[in-house]
Amino acid sequence: MQQLKSEETGKTEENLVSAAFVPGRLLVRFKDNVPEEKQKKMLKDWGFTVEKEIKQIKVKVVSVPEQAEEALAKALSKNPNIDWAEVDGIAEPLFTPNDTYFVDKYQWGLTEIQAPEAWDITTGSKDIQIAILDTGVDLDHPDLADKIISNINFTTTSTTTDDIYGHGTHVTGIAAAITNNSIGVASVGYNSTIMNVKVMGDTGSGYYSWITSGILWAADNGAEVINMSLGGSSASLTLEDAINYAWNKGVVVVAAAGNNGNSIPSYPAYYQNVIAVASIGPTGALSPYSNRGDWVDVAAPGGSIWSTVKDNDYGTKSGTSMASPHAAGLAGLVFAVATDTNKNGRLNDEVRSLIESNCDDIGITGIGSGRINAYKAVTSTNTIPVPPRDTTSPTVSITSPPNNSTVSGTISVDVSASDNVAISKVELFKDGALFATDETLPHSLTWDTTQDTNGSHKLEAKAYDTSNNSSVSSITVTVSNVLQDTISPTVSIISPTDGQTVPSRGKLLIEVTATDNVKVTQIDILIDNKLITSCFNTDTCFNNFSLSKLKAGTHIITIKAYDARNNLGQASVNFIRQK
Repeated sequence: MQQLKSEETGKTEENLVSAAFVPGRLLVRFKDNVPEEKQKKMLKDWGFTVEKEIKQIKVKVVSVPEQAEEALAKALSKNPNIDWAEVDGIAEPLFTPNDTYFVDKYQWGLTEIQAPEAWDITTGSKDIQIAILDTGVDLDHPDLADKIISNINFTTTSTTTDDIYGHGTHVTGIAAAITNNSIGVASVGYNSTIMNVKVMGDTGSGYYSWITSGILWAADNGAEVINMSLGGSSASLTLEDAINYAWNKGVVVVAAAGNNGNSIPSYPAYYQNVIAVASIGPTGALSPYSNRGDWVDVAAPGGSIWSTVKDNDYGTKSGTSMASPHAAGLAGLVFAVATDTNKNGRLNDEVRSLIESNCDDIGITGIGSGRINAYKAVTSTNTIPVPPRDTTSPTVSITSPPNNSTVSGTISVDVSASDNVAISKVELFKDGALFATDETLPHSLTWDTTQDTNGSHKLEAKAYDTSNNSSVSSITVTVSNVLQDTISPTVSIISPTDGQTVPSRGKLLIEVTATDNVKVTQIDILIDNKLITSCFNTDTCFNNFSLSKLKAGTHIITIKAYDARNNLGQASVNFIRQK
């Protein structure tokens, strides 16, 4: 995991420089088929402490010994019970001289993307919520306060949702400041409302675990758009998982492309389900600090952008941090006019398509579709065609263990699955019962065979594609574990009771039970050390004994129970036969 820094450049703004990672911390995700109690026991046995859990994507923030974080992450990632483990890295700010071009036409960017013409078509809706994941927002700013509908703080270093650092307020004003109110600035999103999600602390940086929590919270609490004017230089499976979660819930995710002036990916902008936004300046050229490359999706105004700043003021900042909220605000507008043309139950794919397919080609390479155009995006008839129904079933096979092989201990069941479109999940059945589910590549599921009886077992892998077509592959394996069981069965004699007097004739009901940590294989009933009957592979045993076979006086019933390792447990009672 990496700590993120705002994607802004200039006298009071920052570039990213990769530094160390948070000492003594890892992010760990166990495989879905590992029970929670087993996870806790494993972490405890290793001497690790769980600081918190990001429940939606099942990731644990874990305290580990310092000086060993990278080695532990590498070792844990090889454990068959774990999907991944990664460090919580840090990116630190680097201050640089401000030589960004300043113009008197403060909000030049709105004219550049034809926002006023777009507002003639739609001014969006207060029901469209834009979540700003940043350093907080100036809660009293006259151009923002009445639009903020929620405030939440995921940092552990700040006690307020207010913007102490001074980055999030500027970003928020670009996306969704109050517009047409005779003061301050206008915003691209016009009527869109603001969710203030603080994920960076009062020094302007934040950990991936904070960012991840903010993404998941916004997605779960009704955000249509998430803006992240932040970035880091290293990838994270945890962060990507959270972004995919938001996308699948119908959220458009927008992020700054980064300010390193090269084509090296910045995260989270690099991920497939994020609109990565580069910066252009007032002259229409690509900002020299802006990242660019085949992973960048669009460009937007980012140089010398006039917006709200903390302490109820206004000012300019430059960076891809300023470009990103232009695209996020536009997404808010497009949500108000988009329709579900591909009938998949959500609009975020249509919104993204309308933004990216209606950009202006300004002759710059490395900025994806081009510079965003708000008017074209809200008036376009471009739609996502409904694809023909996929009726082709996937192919699936269990590649390990081999069919008819003998297995023992904890093993990986590896499944190969492919489809003409995409695999959505693989289910593993053991002896006809669902055992585990895997939704990520490579499809590998863990089986602790010591929890099953020795002998033949059937494994079935069922693969589903995104249209719910499915195929099944099965194998048979033999479990053969060397049992180390030394615990004897426990015996209980239900009838007769000790010292009970019984008549001279009739039947005496002898009823016993036995339990074992593995399995009871045999129960013997003896009277006066003579075997009366035996019961096999059961926990209970009965016998109706004829009392006429015994002489008057005291007799002893002895019960002996055996398990598969021939461990013996026994109990006895006396009874008295009358004359």
